[in-house]
Amino acid sequence: MKAITSDIKILEQNAIDKGLDELILMENAGLHLAKLIQKEAKKIRKKFKIKKVKILFLLGGGNNGADALVALRNLKGAKAYKIGFKENELFKKQEQILQNYAFKFCKKEPKFEAFHIIVDAILGTGINRVLDEKTSLMIQKINQSKALKIACDMPTNLGFEPCFKADITLCMGALKEILLEDFAKDFVGKIKIAPLGICFKKFHFNPQAFLLEEKDLRLIKRKISANKGDFGHVYIVSNASAGTLAGLGALNFGAGLVSLVAKKSFSPLLMLKEKIENNASAIALGMGLENLAFLKDEILQNIPLVLDANCFLSPALLWFLNRKDVVITPHPKEFARLYKMCFDEDLSVEQVQKNRFFYAKKFSQNYDCVLVLKGANPIIIQKEKLFALNLGNQALAKGGSGDVLSGMIVALLGSGFSALEAAKNATLAHALVAKKYKLNKNSFDALKLIKGLKCL
Repeated sequence: MKAITSDIKILEQNAIDKGLDELILMENAGLHLAKLIQKEAKKIRKKFKIKKVKILFLLGGGNNGADALVALRNLKGAKAYKIGFKENELFKKQEQILQNYAFKFCKKEPKFEAFHIIVDAILGTGINRVLDEKTSLMIQKINQSKALKIACDMPTNLGFEPCFKADITLCMGALKEILLEDFAKDFVGKIKIAPLGICFKKFHFNPQAFLLEEKDLRLIKRKISANKGDFGHVYIVSNASAGTLAGLGALNFGAGLVSLVAKKSFSPLLMLKEKIENNASAIALGMGLENLAFLKDEILQNIPLVLDANCFLSPALLWFLNRKDVVITPHPKEFARLYKMCFDEDLSVEQVQKNRFFYAKKFSQNYDCVLVLKGANPIIIQKEKLFALNLGNQALAKGGSGDVLSGMIVALLGSGFSALEAAKNATLAHALVAKKYKLNKNSFDALKLIKGLKCL
């Protein structure tokens, strides 16, 4: 796991308090940026069989630009163009040092198509203003170029248009929350982190938010002597089609027994039931479900639950939100509906997507259940413990993917995982299956997702 921060300034001040002033932090940041560029330039030389890789830096006047000036000192033959923004004192200091190396900046806007690597060090965090027309046109031209695009710390104008579309974002010091918002996914590319010269535990003390990685996945373990009863009997309360997908997801993710409470089943592997029985070890409810009276069934009171889909149409859902053994899995539209029920505040899907971390945290501060806010980068949160992941892709944007996820979560709940651990591991596995799918993303579907679970 990698720690996520919502306020890098606190961490930087912590490093300064431990003896690293801003110039040392900047020196380390710039050096790591130079090393990344050298590594990527080597790949380009090998791929295209060329002797010289042409590198261009685009500089603002803030700390990102100052980091880039340090990188320029550690590179040979790179060019740089100053956009013309107001320059802070750190930028001026680094510019003065660089000029001692007889470095000369480009006097006019370069031809972007002539470069193999373009580095964005224009604007960073804390900037919330409309770009001028000249800079906007420049970013549009760069985005159309075939150059490898590297963002220093974060892409310029992230969250607005036009935004620099990076292939790689080198995050300075720590992974920033904004880079994991859904709107950022198309612009940040591959995220890398540059250490700033202080060990992780001293720099990022007591983190509460983490980015999940493939190595964090924990699955149900089966002993050689195991029997089906060791892995729970889970119930799916749904319509036939969504329930079949959820049920097969649960079975293929390790559930011992799966019963479907529906009018019919499309798989002989699922037992068909008329009601939830006392032998249920966990229940997933809501996928395509029309009869929401099931939410008032007393049997739900003492069994771990996954609540999805049509559950968010019923105020009865509110009864379950202060239970630690309940997982809710809304997509953004369903979350907006839930938010209205919880806080009596109208929230559009666009507002949710613009600030997913903020709204997920606000919800979690008030309720005890586990929230899985689905999206391009899902967020899993229970109280102060937050996990996010960015391994999924557009292949999951298909009907039925969420039904399978509910089945996967309930399989882990039924086998003894806590609600938070079940949500974390199922959501991570869900994304990894899509990531490992190498064919045309348009051809992916819920059945391929279920089949892909065998590859984990």
